Amino acid sequence: MQWCATCAEGFRGWSRRQFLVALGQASMVVALAPRSGAAYTITDETGDVRIGREADPEILRQFGYYDSPDLQNYVAAVGQRVASPADTRFSFQFKVVDQTNINAMALPGGFIYVTRGMLAALNDEAQLAGVLGHEITHVNSRHGAKLLTKAFGAQLATLIGVGAAAASGAGGAVSGIATISTHITNYVLLGYGRDYELEADEVGMRYAHQAGYDPRRMVVFLRDLRRSQILRGQSTYHGFEATHPDTAIRIAKADTVANLLITQGGALQVKADIYKDQLDKLRYGEAKEQLRLKVYTVKAGDTLGSIAREGLGDEGRRFELATLNGLRDDAVLTPGSRLKLIVKQ
Repeated sequence: MQWCATCAEGFRGWSRRQFLVALGQASMVVALAPRSGAAYTITDETGDVRIGREADPEILRQFGYYDSPDLQNYVAAVGQRVASPADTRFSFQFKVVDQTNINAMALPGGFIYVTRGMLAALNDEAQLAGVLGHEITHVNSRHGAKLLTKAFGAQLATLIGVGAAAASGAGGAVSGIATISTHITNYVLLGYGRDYELEADEVGMRYAHQAGYDPRRMVVFLRDLRRSQILRGQSTYHGFEATHPDTAIRIAKADTVANLLITQGGALQVKADIYKDQLDKLRYGEAKEQLRLKVYTVKAGDTLGSIAREGLGDEGRRFELATLNGLRDDAVLTPGSRLKLIVKQ
């Protein structure tokens, strides 16, 4: 996927010339400014918003906006609740995109996206709050701008030249746009690097806890995700590699942070059933498979085996049912609680 901060026809943003001239001028400031004191970036907060606003239509065009107003409103409401305690200068937008992979993404300026695959993998509102808190941290900490500055640190003279080329109408502007687009795309899809991901885990859990959620549920999600990736051999959420040593460190650090937050007191909401109720009829997997999630209310005497046998037609699918709901395959079920089932449309 490629996005271009200046190519959206009919969109009221920077022109290509304005964008590249401003980038060149900002780069000159970075190159000449003293290195003591505050960190410098090639865009300011206003620039972050403009970049996000320009990229948002392209993200939605490439990924697809998931057509479910109720689900969109629910995710946005949880996101705003998590963002409200944060010291932020951005106005956030939260959107569900029509993708099967387990991922969430943040553009500079407050544009945050969650895939339907991610929603299917989560099991309660506290986990969703942790994921959204993570992405909110990327925005508030301006990780995109910082990494762009670092990536272009050795190319500032080139960027200044690109700005001059744009001002004169030279063709060098095209390659400059492509370079910037590639870097932003990589950060959005693959994550922001080990240090920034660790920061986003920690601060994001703090945001979720301040909003009244149990931060330990984010740790549970990370552990479940690692286990799932080991079984499937797939890499998903922000380069979260099942076999990478840093992954174990990330989970351990998140566990430490969560336990420290618990000692501070406050509400520890989970809201598992409320969350799962929102997922009824959610499209699951690839469109050609014609699968959806069905939310089942547990009855007295139910087991995963009996639900798999009667609801899915195959008792052997109890292992799938357990994994999908973050349970052991011999889990004792609570009557009235909700389970996610994968069924044909």
